[in-house]
Amino acid sequence: MSPLNDATRIALERIEQVASQLKTTLSASLTTSTAGTASLQNDPSGRLCIGGVCVDVVAAKAAEKVPAKTLLDVERQEVLEHLQWMMRKDILGQDMFLLVRPPGPLKRHLTMTYLHLTNREHEYVALHRDTSAESDLKQRREIVRESSSGGLTAQWIDGVAVRAAIEGRVLVIEGIEKAERNVLPVLNNLLENREMHLENGSHIIHPSRYDALLKANSKEKLDAWKLIRASDRFRVIALGLPVPPYPGSPLDPPFRSRFQVRYVDSQFEFGTRSWDELSSHALGQTLAELLVKLRDLVRTIKYTHEIQDQLAISSSEASNSSLLPQLPQTAISGISDLLTAFPSEAQDLGGALRRFWPATWAGNSLNNDQGQALQQLAAKFELPWDTALDVKPGRRSQYDLTNVASGQASFRSAAGPADVQVTLGSGSTSPLTSTDIGLYGQRFVHTPRYQDIVSHMAQAHALSKDICLVGPKGSGKTYAVMRFASLFGYEVETVHLFRDMTARDLLQRRRTRPDGSTFWEDSELVRAAVAGKIAVLDGLHWVRAGTVASLQRLLQDREIVMPDGSFLTSAENFDLMKETTGLSDADLNARGVHRVHPSFRIIGTSSVTLNHKATKQDMTWLTEEVGTMFQFIEVPAIGAAEETALLTELTGCPPAKLKQLLDFAAHFRQLAEGAGSGHETVLAKSTSLSTRQLLRICRRLAQYPDENLYATIHRTCLSPFLPQLARQALEEVLANSGIRKAEKNISYTIDQNSTILRLGDVTLPKYQLHENDGEARALIPHTAEGGPGFYDNEVHTRVMRDIAVDFSLGEHLLLIGNQGVGKNRLTDRFLELVGRPREYVQLHRDSTVQSLTIQPVVEGGVISYKDSPLVRAARKGRVLIVDEADKAPVYITSILKSLAETGEMALGDGRRIRPPPKDPRLIDPDRDVVIHPDFRLIVLANRPGYPFLGNDFFGAIGEVFSCHAVENPDARSELALLSQSAPAVDPEILFQLINAFGELRQAFDDGLVAYPYSLRELMNIVKHMQAFPEDSLDQILRNVFDFDVHRKEFFEVLVAALRKHGLNVSAVGFEAVKKGSAAGEKKLDMKWEQGRNKAPADIKGPKHGKEDDKPHVGGNQWAGGSGGSDTAGIGGRAGPYRLHKKGQPIVRLSDEQKNDVPEHIKEAAKQMGREALAKRLSEIKMSAHEATVYKEIFSNVRQEIRQLKVILEGVQAREKERTWLQNQTDGELDEGKIIEGLTGESSIYKRRGEETPEHGATQNKPKRLKFVFDVSASMYSYNEHDGRLGRSLEAALMIMESMQSLGDKYSYDIVGHSGDSEKIVFVAPGDPPKNEMERMKVLQTMSAHSQYCFSGDTTLKATERAIKDITAEDADDYFVLVMSDANLKRYGIQPATLGKIIETDPRVNCAMLFIGSFGEEAAMLTRTLPPGKAFVALRTPDIPKILREILTAGV
Repeated sequence: MSPLNDATRIALERIEQVASQLKTTLSASLTTSTAGTASLQNDPSGRLCIGGVCVDVVAAKAAEKVPAKTLLDVERQEVLEHLQWMMRKDILGQDMFLLVRPPGPLKRHLTMTYLHLTNREHEYVALHRDTSAESDLKQRREIVRESSSGGLTAQWIDGVAVRAAIEGRVLVIEGIEKAERNVLPVLNNLLENREMHLENGSHIIHPSRYDALLKANSKEKLDAWKLIRASDRFRVIALGLPVPPYPGSPLDPPFRSRFQVRYVDSQFEFGTRSWDELSSHALGQTLAELLVKLRDLVRTIKYTHEIQDQLAISSSEASNSSLLPQLPQTAISGISDLLTAFPSEAQDLGGALRRFWPATWAGNSLNNDQGQALQQLAAKFELPWDTALDVKPGRRSQYDLTNVASGQASFRSAAGPADVQVTLGSGSTSPLTSTDIGLYGQRFVHTPRYQDIVSHMAQAHALSKDICLVGPKGSGKTYAVMRFASLFGYEVETVHLFRDMTARDLLQRRRTRPDGSTFWEDSELVRAAVAGKIAVLDGLHWVRAGTVASLQRLLQDREIVMPDGSFLTSAENFDLMKETTGLSDADLNARGVHRVHPSFRIIGTSSVTLNHKATKQDMTWLTEEVGTMFQFIEVPAIGAAEETALLTELTGCPPAKLKQLLDFAAHFRQLAEGAGSGHETVLAKSTSLSTRQLLRICRRLAQYPDENLYATIHRTCLSPFLPQLARQALEEVLANSGIRKAEKNISYTIDQNSTILRLGDVTLPKYQLHENDGEARALIPHTAEGGPGFYDNEVHTRVMRDIAVDFSLGEHLLLIGNQGVGKNRLTDRFLELVGRPREYVQLHRDSTVQSLTIQPVVEGGVISYKDSPLVRAARKGRVLIVDEADKAPVYITSILKSLAETGEMALGDGRRIRPPPKDPRLIDPDRDVVIHPDFRLIVLANRPGYPFLGNDFFGAIGEVFSCHAVENPDARSELALLSQSAPAVDPEILFQLINAFGELRQAFDDGLVAYPYSLRELMNIVKHMQAFPEDSLDQILRNVFDFDVHRKEFFEVLVAALRKHGLNVSAVGFEAVKKGSAAGEKKLDMKWEQGRNKAPADIKGPKHGKEDDKPHVGGNQWAGGSGGSDTAGIGGRAGPYRLHKKGQPIVRLSDEQKNDVPEHIKEAAKQMGREALAKRLSEIKMSAHEATVYKEIFSNVRQEIRQLKVILEGVQAREKERTWLQNQTDGELDEGKIIEGLTGESSIYKRRGEETPEHGATQNKPKRLKFVFDVSASMYSYNEHDGRLGRSLEAALMIMESMQSLGDKYSYDIVGHSGDSEKIVFVAPGDPPKNEMERMKVLQTMSAHSQYCFSGDTTLKATERAIKDITAEDADDYFVLVMSDANLKRYGIQPATLGKIIETDPRVNCAMLFIGSFGEEAAMLTRTLPPGKAFVALRTPDIPKILREILTAGV
């Protein structure tokens, strides 16, 4: 029996053993505690007693600091036990640490219940990785204007720890495990000795020490000494999670030693509701019994995790892969509330539970073992779970929302109608029949999917729950929010999340007033909380989980402490405070207490895949803590029927074209869902076709019915930049859908007058500027036609025509292309023609959200903010050019998504860009920047992937833009361009260069060269030819190609391309560098005024030279130097062979000096070189014959090795991006902390570095690759038939040669399988062959196995073993590539069986590569095995391309 089954069985037995005992104990404890609590609450002596332990209850000086109510059922025995322990520690004056699992509000609720019962004031702080030890815990400075003198002064404001110590409050610190190193030690002396030195020069001292000093000195003297008494009632309660098993920072021993710990293992999931209350609740007996069974299931899952450590045979993740994910702490209370209000949801208990158990479907679904375990448990506890194992998205609710009116939401179900009281926003509600949504009048199309999503949201809203919408990109989450807000009368405040956002940014920002004083400004989230709006946390997947978790008190309790020390609390608590304190609203506000509007709701959104494999990095935001904060609602992808209805109703696309497009989209998406071969699935992974993109295509077709659908789809998919196999698959899908390429390209012309511009069949009005707007006129680009700026050509005119179509439809644009293809100039030319002024911003790796939106400046000591080009363009209706968008981190540029999609963006100074609302009264003139209807975005980026080293802007947010691929012009257009630029150059030479460059570009696409040569390089060559016609072509070409002077293999491709097209050049590459100027050219000389160059040493004869570790230049004694004579080295003369010493500077003699060597010396040097080669072969034990064989195999795959190196380097390069480290004490000034700098804080800098991962987080480890070769007898037997064994050996050598220079980023091994064994080790992990002979021995061993092994096939066992073995060590990614000859049918191996093994472990990217085939067997296997898991390579050159598809798709 598997470990999981053992764990489940033991857990079930344990539950059965304690069930009756637990019930009896719980019943008795409830009776006892009920009487006790009643007497406590009525005790006139002011003492609280629990089980004989009593504490005094005294009046509070600041009653608003006392929790307003208990948050737990104080009649429960386990609650009383914890409270009694806290009383004991309080009496002893000891600080407490509540260690609670699983994550959730219990630890905080227990603390607040204790503080309420004992009437204790408290200070609260939630820690996160951005918490500052000084300003957040001790003291911060604010610049204030003195009322007496009117001058500015820096005033110290006490932090939570200082206020609690002085005022005798309880300091509650939540999230201890989230603090970064060396933050909490600032409290050590305060905890141990009740002492702390403060930044303003004061000193808190122990109360007994202060009292002793006070007896001997006056209070005035102690005040003059700046001594402050710590209250003897000061206590600290720390709240945290156990680390491990949960991620986080381990406790610093000095800090830990100062606490008394209470481990609380949450056994009560129902909060304030007892089981007796539940059974007598309106749920009825059936639902109460159902929830009791569900509670037992949850406890079983929890106990299974606890005993797994005892049963597991290893500590690897694989041993835990079959465990069910734990339910969040709040799941059972949440589902009990749901079934109380909506009892029919019990008919699909699994579907209802998914709303509180996102770990089972968001990003990843349950694997087979987990599904079976859940089914067994459901059967054991007799739960109605028939449909719960169905993981298909879009499960329907049992209730449909039918009406919202007068504070009531009406639902319809099979059991009858249901009316539920709900809160409404401050605006007017829209009827369900309305087609207008949002404040800006967007159009809504009614569909069953949206009806179900909104019904789910309405149910959560009725239960006063916050919502998290989770679904893939383009599934309509934003529209669902707007629809919900429209129905319930809400105004929406959107908080656009980004990677650099801190927990403080979510609540308040620091600002300066016009007089220079500082203040805290509320964020959009806080504004929404106070005003009763919906706060949308857009993009939860962008931010760190700790940042989201910092809001858990707000979401769970509707309370939160602000950075300025003020406090938000729920409307209920606020009213209780007014009642108990007698204070008015204004009084409480003056004390920093503010009311959260009862209508306030939070809706989070996250774009992740559903029920598919997602990486750990994609799902880091969804921790167990975050799982307790929301009710999760699944937003499935749009279905075919709904999509058809949307496209028809919203676009008016011609029916024939729409049908073709939908047929294509259906076939395309089938590939993504697993209906295609490996090559076709690569297409689905390389590009997307969302509903948003289809809408854009249909709008074009509606406006221009004659538009060629083939070209439109290619443009949308950016086909020129797809991998070669993906492009082939795209052509096949288009052909199968009846979409054909136009017979010939249409040539478009440019015509214009003073009012209109015609680009072919597209007519645009010229932009009319106000005659006095000189600034705008200056911002219109100027590229003199025919001049140095831009040359009109057919290809670019065609692109401008397509851009004109998008402009007429109001689209924002994304232009992607290689370097030097003219993206910027093409854009400027178009804007010049249409007369549009532009603003410009160039992004780079150091770009931040703040730099994109505002530009802070300090004038006269006052911080003010100037509009960035983005804001100016949005406000004045200009075109914003965002250049080099791929160079900035994706999480920075992601803020452009909302701007392009909805017209909304939050600015760093508290303002926001927004479209003009339907009701102008909603515009806040001090805060709103109303976007101009003429505003457009044009984003420029390089193509994704190596060698550009940028980020995949298109893959992340490209779908919200209309995309255009800008390629190099065709040969005819290039000739016209070059002829205009260099009219004196022979057109025949120009044509030859154009063809040669075309050959090099194709070589780049094929992976033969690592650089995509563009029009820019070609233009620079012909400009040189025009200006200096006397220079030889060889020397001119070196200006471009010498970047790759050390890539000998590249120059082989280059020379072949040049000579193929009639350019007979030879002086390129390293040999040309060594030769210097071509023979016959005029010699140059240089005269030095001081001294003369030292002549090289005399030649005496070749030798190795003496060895040392020092650099040497010149001379003739030392080996490894440079510029010398006789010895082995670099850049010298007459040496026997090349030898470079690490750290040796390279100095080269001139060709003239090198050639000045006697012939007998040259011959001696050559002979010594031959002897050194023989010695090298002897050292690696390689014979001359073996060297010849090795060279023959190497020559066959030299080009493929080059390709594979380029591919692997490209995957490797993406790992090297560093991030901004914030809150530093040195580095560059963080523009977001200028105000903190004015107030005197020190941690106001940022600098580049490797981000320190959170403890327990996924580490960056090598990528692990395992290659499994077929060395069975059939490989040898049929080698003469199709060369399969030779191809296999070539593939092995290609892998070994390519991997040897890639450092520690990759760890690989090579194993084989045959009739003898499923695992034959050829290259062990971490021990690659070090030289040619070791690699040769690997090839010889592989060949020998195939020749002498017994017949048989162990492909299944070998694949299963490889997948199991590779995960034995930690890695970022796991790749298993199994090479086989597809001879499976002969041995009765079924494709379904192999397919199941391939997908055994979702962490491992396993694929089959068939390098031989009997008939069509290999092709058949690619169609029947899982998509993207099978490839055919009957030619060795195909293997690197397939490896590129596998690696890039997996990474």
